[in-house]
Amino acid sequence: MTTSSYEKSIERGVKHVGQRPADRAIELLNIGKGSREGCLSSVLMHAEARSLMAWFERKDLDEHKQWAYVAAKIQRMILQLEPWRWFPAYKLLYALLSDHENVLHWYEGHRVAFFIHDDERGDESLNKENPATVTFHSYQALLALRGEWEELGQRCELILGLPKAVGQDFLVDHRFYLALANGDRRGMEAALNCLTSPEVAKIRNYGAAFGFTESLLATHATLYAKIAWRHGFEIEVESPWVPREWLPIKPLQDYKDPWPFMQSFDIWQPFEGEWATWSPAQKP
Repeated sequence: MTTSSYEKSIERGVKHVGQRPADRAIELLNIGKGSREGCLSSVLMHAEARSLMAWFERKDLDEHKQWAYVAAKIQRMILQLEPWRWFPAYKLLYALLSDHENVLHWYEGHRVAFFIHDDERGDESLNKENPATVTFHSYQALLALRGEWEELGQRCELILGLPKAVGQDFLVDHRFYLALANGDRRGMEAALNCLTSPEVAKIRNYGAAFGFTESLLATHATLYAKIAWRHGFEIEVESPWVPREWLPIKPLQDYKDPWPFMQSFDIWQPFEGEWATWSPAQKP
């Protein structure tokens, strides 16, 4: 992609994202009224938009990370309502962008969506073992974040050894994961440069889940690069689709919960009822 075409893409993306106001939802959450899930979802969109606009409009990295933290915590609050809900890889994006250690440790421990056994919700524990499913791909991101290299590498070798029709949309992702598991920096960079290449990016940057980011960044490539940096691999991606300034792991000195309903929520509070045993444990 040329510089001018990327700048035009940024213009489109900024115009599309806008500010996404959520004043009414915030008011209802503060007084404990309305649909909690619906209001949290509105505030999540608001926080994601503000995180993106902080960077792409003003190049304010601290504000970008602050709002990424807000988005990650709001998403955590939604998961308190439905711990078992589907958890694709891209859901890790804002937690990773925030560099907030406690939030990231919580997401590292959130595994219930991949191990549930329930006829009504489907058997994700089987899906995560099936290379033909998106859940197989999603579980790879969790293993990578946790640094479980042996299992991650074995799963990569499994899918990369199958006929290319199986999971073909994500084979470059698994090449990245295999390089990460092996500590192969050049292999990681080659995979991400492929993922952000014009012919691949025009497909992978777009989709229903990427409404905010599709004209601004390569979501999967960005979160993979952040995972690599978290594990000490300071890789470089030769593409504007992965903002270089976002990659170093530099937590803010202070993160703020801007509203009372957020301030009263402890990210480490356990899930309720039958899901309590799946609650991520706080690291000592």
